[in-house]
Amino acid sequence: MIFAIAGVNSLTSRKAAAASSHHDGAEASRPGWGTRFLSWCVRCSERSRQRQALAELDDHHLKDIGKTRQEAMAEASKPFWK
Repeated sequence: MIFAIAGVNSLTSRKAAAASSHHDGAEASRPGWGTRFLSWCVRCSERSRQRQALAELDDHHLKDIGKTRQEAMAEASKPFWK
């Protein structure tokens, strides 16, 4: 029984290796959905943090970066996913 399982694992590994050699390699280097989701969460969190900081700037600092209070508030009011 152990030999049969080892044979299946060996066959499965060979099939996987053969299948991956037929692709151009782009799929092999693409991160999984969990990694992509975590990366998206980090980007959304950072975007939200930056917008909060923008909303807290005073008019003098907004003038330094070339933004008006209305532009800053419009950006800060966007949802985190945009």
